[in-house]
Amino acid sequence: MGNRGSKPKDTATVSQEDSQKPSRPAGEEASTNPFKPDNRKCTDVLCLVLFVVFWIGMIVIAGIGYHYGKPQRLVYGTDWMGRTCGAKADKTDTVPAYDLRHYKYMIYPRLSEDFTALAEAGYSVNELASPSTLRKLFGVCVHSCPMATNASSGNDMYVHAYLDYEAHETPVNENDTSAGTSVEYEKAGSPWKLITNSTSVLYRCVELTKIEVTEQARCVDDCTDSEEANYKAGTPLTCGSDTTKNPFRNCGNEDCSEIVTTLRPGCKAMEITRQEHQLGSTKQDPVTDILSRKWYRVARWLGDLQKAAFPILICGGLFALILGLVWLVLLRYCAGFFVWLVIVLVIAMQIVITFFCAYEGNLINSTSMQNTLDGMGMSTEDAQALTVATTTYIASSGISAAEDQARYWAIACYVLTAIDIALLVVLIFMCGRIRIAIGIIREASKALQSMPMLTLYPIVPTIFAVGLVAYWLVAAAFIATSGKITVNELASEVSNSTSVNVDGAVPVQMQDNNAMHYLMIYHLFGLLWTNQFIQAATYATIAGAFCEYYWTLDKRQLPARPVLRSVWRTLRYHFGSIAFGSLIIAIVQFLRIAMEYIDQKMRTAQQNNVVIKIVMKCLKCLLWCFEKCLKFLNKNAFIVMAMKGQSFCPSMKDSFSLLLANAARVATVSIIARFLMILGKMFITGFCMLFMFVFIRYPPTHLPTFFMGDLASISSPIFPMLLTGVLSYAIASFFLDIYGTGIDTILLCFCEDCKVNKTSEQYYMSDELVAFIEGPAKHNAFTLYKSKASNTRDSTPATAPPIFQTHTGPMTKE
Repeated sequence: MGNRGSKPKDTATVSQEDSQKPSRPAGEEASTNPFKPDNRKCTDVLCLVLFVVFWIGMIVIAGIGYHYGKPQRLVYGTDWMGRTCGAKADKTDTVPAYDLRHYKYMIYPRLSEDFTALAEAGYSVNELASPSTLRKLFGVCVHSCPMATNASSGNDMYVHAYLDYEAHETPVNENDTSAGTSVEYEKAGSPWKLITNSTSVLYRCVELTKIEVTEQARCVDDCTDSEEANYKAGTPLTCGSDTTKNPFRNCGNEDCSEIVTTLRPGCKAMEITRQEHQLGSTKQDPVTDILSRKWYRVARWLGDLQKAAFPILICGGLFALILGLVWLVLLRYCAGFFVWLVIVLVIAMQIVITFFCAYEGNLINSTSMQNTLDGMGMSTEDAQALTVATTTYIASSGISAAEDQARYWAIACYVLTAIDIALLVVLIFMCGRIRIAIGIIREASKALQSMPMLTLYPIVPTIFAVGLVAYWLVAAAFIATSGKITVNELASEVSNSTSVNVDGAVPVQMQDNNAMHYLMIYHLFGLLWTNQFIQAATYATIAGAFCEYYWTLDKRQLPARPVLRSVWRTLRYHFGSIAFGSLIIAIVQFLRIAMEYIDQKMRTAQQNNVVIKIVMKCLKCLLWCFEKCLKFLNKNAFIVMAMKGQSFCPSMKDSFSLLLANAARVATVSIIARFLMILGKMFITGFCMLFMFVFIRYPPTHLPTFFMGDLASISSPIFPMLLTGVLSYAIASFFLDIYGTGIDTILLCFCEDCKVNKTSEQYYMSDELVAFIEGPAKHNAFTLYKSKASNTRDSTPATAPPIFQTHTGPMTKE
């Protein structure tokens, strides 16, 4: 409960209406409550209007893209004539009418020649690996990814570049000769014989190099004398290293360890051989080589995910949520232990590193090290044993410094010693602030436990963020494919090449529309602004709920539905300020993207000029730091806005004043809180991955099959564990980011409470926090907190007001 002064007095039960009427005894100064939800107005309305107008433009641009764009070009690809696979279109200036709705797959029959031609044209290795290079490759639309031979006849298959699909047979057939220049494009080399089978990767047919892996294993434990004596030819042993007596056994689709232990129970040593058989084309190219070799591995990973889908959801989802609640409880009751443990470990690590540098720099030897340990109270035997073990390990590990390097180790030791001393001095002076940080962390835990609905609130902005990205991707696909089909200039660029036939490499390609480039830039900025808008609205809503908790005098009387009331206040009053703050961050992010674009365009110049390269790196670093600073200030401005109901600029000014006036306190709490958040994420992610590993290695037999999946046949636990880690980390981030925002909110409310109620000493903070405030109220609050006694104020639980009715804490001194 809040503490209203150094002498708590008995008060009678009052109604909610009466409690909202400020009154104070004669001669006594009333406290100040800056949280006034009933005295607000709409803030920064012009920015909200600008945001709405901008989104109207976003919708108009999406409509333009929908009218002119053909996203099938991105999904299915465009063939050598500019025809979109899987689509139907009327005649244009460069492309005749076509109907390829049954030909959705794209095959590149002359991939090696195309890459050679592009390299001759001056394309770098990075440019060849770019997805945009697919536009310049010679492609043919086919019904399905073809096999090298006909399954029924066994004849070879050929790919033909037909001009008209309706007038001729399927482009993949057994004809090994061209039907004529009027029928197919002979200039590029049509037809092409298929050497290997192909498979579909994003509707692109790539050569599938056939790779067969065979594993064999055997047990190589030493044979007993009786086994050696009883050996007979034709009856192989299951022990020994002689391959004649103990040959390898095929593992097949089973685990080799199971095969070995079945043949020889209790086997301790196992030997495995692996043979790889590969069949592929003699014409190698980067795309085919990479995809064919990685395809089986990717397929195996996807199969593992399918088999472990439900356990991944359980371990990465449900367990992460449970562990998040456990971590919250641990911080509620063990925050002090965690904080001081981290501080002790950091100091101990610093001292160990300093001693190591001193030893490497010949500043101390084994004798002085032993004497130091003796002086610290360690027995002579233990000190000698520790010294010997340490020096032996350093010598055996090969990290002993050479004589010419000892001076640098000594300098490092002096620097670290100065840092150690400074760290200890700062720690001594910061003890009080560290205790305040612990109290604020505990207070945030209490607040979150009082408002459990906050733990589910991130689902709402997540849904909006996913919807925004989905909408943006669809609209961007239409805008990006709004270009025109024109004749490609590749052939003229490499007309002097004599090694390959480049004249027919890529007759046509899609030319981008410059106007669409500007529309895409507009569309990109809309994504950045709206994404920051969603994040800012989330911060303001969470901060509003924590503010209502803090500025309620009796925390036991916190009305129900504080989260919904905070959502209403954010929607009703502060959307304009949220649009203003998010616009600032979006502009900086857009500048960073523009800087990355400029950096990519200037790569060649940077290779020839180191100064340009350094300048670009510095500018990118400065923009990154500037964005981080603005995000920090914006978040605190939204907290003050949720507290006081001001517009963005006054909120930014007041939050900056609070941060500046309490810099040491804010820095201490922020560093400790951030470290605890990182520790919590590591704790949750690590345990979830451990649970997944246990599930895979030791699947429970008493659970139903639909729950466990097919864990026994998983090839490797690595990929399911990684996905479990990603999922659990995301959930832990959602959960603990709320907690981090709550800590920041409680901290700013604490600083504001100290500022506005310093004279009256009628604070709204809890007794635990008042115990750290200098003044007459400190002794009373400390006594109450230590004795765990509640205030003598006698009241009935407050009834929850309607969601859209404001609530104000009592304003009278007790």
